[in-house]
Amino acid sequence: ADSMTSAIERSRYADQLADRKIMAYNIKADALFAMGLYNEAYDNYYKAQKLAKDNLDTCALSGYSYSLGMALYKQQRFKEAAAHFIAASNTSSLCKDDFSNFYFRQEVLDNVGLCYVNAKVYDSAKIYFDMALKYIDDNFNRFPHEQPSLYLTAQAVVYGNIATLYVAQGKADSAEQLYKNSINANLQKGYTNSDAVVDQVKLANLYYTRNQIPEMKAVLDQIKAETDSIPDQQVQTSWNKLMWYYYAREKDSVKAYRHLSAYVAMNDSFLSKNKAMMEIDVDGKIKSVGRQYQIELLNKDNEKNKIYLIVTLLVLVMAIVIIILILMNARRSVNNIKKLTDLNNKVNDQKAKLEVALTELEFKDRDKSRILRSVAHDVMNPISAIVALSDILIEESANFTDEQKEILSLVKEACTNSLSLSRDILEAAVEIDTANMAKEWTNITKLVTNSADLLNIRAQAKNQQITVTSSIGNMEAFVNKDKIWRVVNNLITNAIKFSYLNSEIKIAIESMEGKIRVSVKDNGVGIPEKNKHNIFDMFTESKLPGTSGETPHGMGLSISLQIAKAHRGNVWFDSEEGKGSTFYLEFPVN
Repeated sequence: ADSMTSAIERSRYADQLADRKIMAYNIKADALFAMGLYNEAYDNYYKAQKLAKDNLDTCALSGYSYSLGMALYKQQRFKEAAAHFIAASNTSSLCKDDFSNFYFRQEVLDNVGLCYVNAKVYDSAKIYFDMALKYIDDNFNRFPHEQPSLYLTAQAVVYGNIATLYVAQGKADSAEQLYKNSINANLQKGYTNSDAVVDQVKLANLYYTRNQIPEMKAVLDQIKAETDSIPDQQVQTSWNKLMWYYYAREKDSVKAYRHLSAYVAMNDSFLSKNKAMMEIDVDGKIKSVGRQYQIELLNKDNEKNKIYLIVTLLVLVMAIVIIILILMNARRSVNNIKKLTDLNNKVNDQKAKLEVALTELEFKDRDKSRILRSVAHDVMNPISAIVALSDILIEESANFTDEQKEILSLVKEACTNSLSLSRDILEAAVEIDTANMAKEWTNITKLVTNSADLLNIRAQAKNQQITVTSSIGNMEAFVNKDKIWRVVNNLITNAIKFSYLNSEIKIAIESMEGKIRVSVKDNGVGIPEKNKHNIFDMFTESKLPGTSGETPHGMGLSISLQIAKAHRGNVWFDSEEGKGSTFYLEFPVN
């Protein structure tokens, strides 16, 4: 999303790409929302809405209404979400009549029905489900270049949601058959497999409520097989809950407790992640951002005048201060020698005090992490605000001079770098709790390959090629997926940063004596001999700019080493200056 907005803003045809810029803002807002960065998300939602209104693009407002509907649905404000989905459906009728818009409209109608099911307005839910099915039927195969499976999977999703409605209405037999039909359709290759797994959970729960325990267990076994290739936290949470019920009923307390523990941990994690989102007033926040934006526009001219006035006053004050200093210096010239002697004595006293203070500071190293966390956290909020304000100013920079635009870009770039550095400082300050670190069985080959795929766009910017080879197939290891991802991501990012243009980066995955080793080999600048001894030090001075001038922070390798040690593993390297480097990550399978 960042790349999309950046590419459009740099284009000389930016004024003609308003529709794509609106789409980019909405997608960027969705990504920020999913990351929990709600303030930044609502800023981008507002930008999309304002740009659509300024360009009289009613069609683009459908995407904005859809995004707000999804946000409200996640907050369980179902009736409000339904209203936004209905608005999205109405405005989408003004969009281009293509397959993309057809698929969007049937999804929105289905979403309205699902909102009404959760809001227990069952008659309205059935009406919108029927509308969705009729809309799909009316347009079936109207777009001959699209696969028929796309129409069938859309129908299967709606049937699964109708089954949920029937469960709520007590029509268990009808619900069971619809669930089975939806699951059988969407488990096929090329269909919506993730929706099928969700319906399997609902079907297993239905069997449990009807005391059909063997059928329930059969479906749960199918879910387990599916979630290995289609991971979904909510599905896995519900699966553990039902497995707990099953084993409790079978009086297998050991397995029941194991699944109960997994369910509680996953559910607590889910609730914790969604706590901040649930407390946000979506519509209120959007209106607040809009009001603030209008206030800033009204005050822009006044602010310019204030700046000119302040500069003038500062010049006058500095002139007065200089005159006063000259007069004071003339009077003090006679006493300079005596005062210098007194100052020398004070310096000696201060030196003695500093030596004592230095000794005390050596015993306060344990406060380092707390101070770093506090500073990084407190710094990030105002810097984030500056980034947002600079975005707004850049967007409204039509009346600015080239010099003012350049200054704004420099401010935004500096703040963005500072945010990245603050996040690294924040993570570096947090000691890794190995005893309570959440671990799970993780496909390491898939993790490394996905990381390389995500970073490939950076490599392509430097015309670099990333290749991944694995001698272990789809081998799994019991690790904290996010932290191992962080290490692999950091090593590949460094390889891209310090490799020359048109070079190759080779990633290899091997297994040896119960351990997995990941190596990242680049053809870059290499590490000078004088820097090798402290390359893993926190806040190391051994920092070099990337081959395209990228700014280093110097903390990534230190954090990576901490994560590896927390997994009873290690990170090390082989490097020759001018010929490139190979970094290794090694950790036990279990």
